[in-house]
Amino acid sequence: MKKYLWWSAWSTYEEDFKDQLKNLGELSVDAVKELLRYPPQNWCRSYFDTLCKSQMVDNNFTESFNSWILEARVKPILKMFEDIRIKVMNRLREKEEEARTWGG
Repeated sequence: MKKYLWWSAWSTYEEDFKDQLKNLGELSVDAVKELLRYPPQNWCRSYFDTLCKSQMVDNNFTESFNSWILEARVKPILKMFEDIRIKVMNRLREKEEEARTWGG
């Protein structure tokens, strides 16, 4: 059943989405009802804007973040997460202080 949930979300075309729902419905009608409680426009690729259909996660944000955490990346996992948490908290504090000075 998990396979059909996955493929329903990744369906590229509305017809494929409906086929996946039909397959899922043969296993569990309740699963389809529960799934459709949420609008497919919010979670199914076939309803997304065509510009969002790339599976690649290769962008400047990712590269910027990776360079921002460069020192933390070589540490053991818990220490790495702690260093990243501290950096994020400091960044949020700095941005909040900056936002408090805005005039409008």
